[in-house]
Amino acid sequence: MALLASGCSGGVTGQAPASADLSGISEDARLHALLPDPIRNSGRVVVGTNAPYPPFESFRSESDQEFVGLDIDLGKAVGKVLGVEFEFRQQPFDGLVPGVQAGKYDLVMAGMVDTPDRQKVIDFVDYGVLVPALVVNKKKAMGFRDTMSLCGHRVGGQTGTTTVDDIAKDTRACAAAGKPGIELQTYPVFSQSLLALSSGKVDAVISNSALSGYTVERQGADGPLEIEKQFDFGAKRDILGIGVSKKRAGLAEAVQAALRRLKADGSYRRILGHYGMADYGLNDYAINGASKRRQR
Repeated sequence: MALLASGCSGGVTGQAPASADLSGISEDARLHALLPDPIRNSGRVVVGTNAPYPPFESFRSESDQEFVGLDIDLGKAVGKVLGVEFEFRQQPFDGLVPGVQAGKYDLVMAGMVDTPDRQKVIDFVDYGVLVPALVVNKKKAMGFRDTMSLCGHRVGGQTGTTTVDDIAKDTRACAAAGKPGIELQTYPVFSQSLLALSSGKVDAVISNSALSGYTVERQGADGPLEIEKQFDFGAKRDILGIGVSKKRAGLAEAVQAALRRLKADGSYRRILGHYGMADYGLNDYAINGASKRRQR
C-alpha cells in the first residue's frame, strides 16, 4: 500500500499538516448556474463533518478548532469553482446522514464510504478509493492473517462506519465455520479505539489505509502500534463519496462538474498528493458509483 510509505505532510509532530495550496482556482460561471436556487441565493453550502479523522479532517490544534484536512481543502476548492462558500460544521459521525436527511446539512464530507444502503437516503459524488487496514499492538503478536483469524478476538471500530457492518458479516462467517464470533467494541472517535488497543482492551482495530497509515506514522518509530502488513482483506475496496442531500436537486451534478474541473487543472491531484493520497484518486467522479461496483 503506497500510502503507508508516503505518509502525510504532517510528519510525526502533534500539529496538523498545513493546508494545501488552493491559489489559482477560480469560479466557473457556467457551473455556478448549476447550483440549486437556495444555495445560489445564500452563497453557501453547509457541510457536516466529523473531526478528528486525519488526514480527512482534523482541528488545527487543541486550542484552534479550525477545520483542516483533505476533505476541507477539497470542499473549499469545489466551493471556489462553484462560487460559493463551503461552511463546515462538527457532528458525531453516526449523526451525519440523519443530519442531511433533516435538512441540517447540504453535504457530508467526512471520509465517508459510498454504499448502496446509504444511497437510499442520500446521494454520493465519488472522489476516492481506499483499502482497509488492520492496526495491531507491536507487543502482542496475534498472527492475524485474514478475517477468519479474528474469530474469538476483540476488535475495535468507529461507531457508524462501514467497518462495523463488515465485522458483523465476519462474525456470521465465524459462526458458520463453527468458530466463536468476533467481539466488536465500538467507539465514537477513532482515536479512542486506538487507546483501547494500546491498553489491551481490544486485540486489533480495523479502519482504512489512509487513517491508519497517518496515525501510525505520526506516533513515531517507537510507538506501540503498527499496520499488520500480512493481513489479507481480499478484494475489498471502499469508495469515498461526498454525501449530498436528495432535497437539493442539481447539487450532486454541480459538485461532480466542479471535481472534473479541478481534475482538468491539476488541483484535485495536488490536493490528494498533499495528504499522501495521490495513489487513491479516481479518474472520474460517478454519482452513486458504489452501486455499480463489486461490494463485499
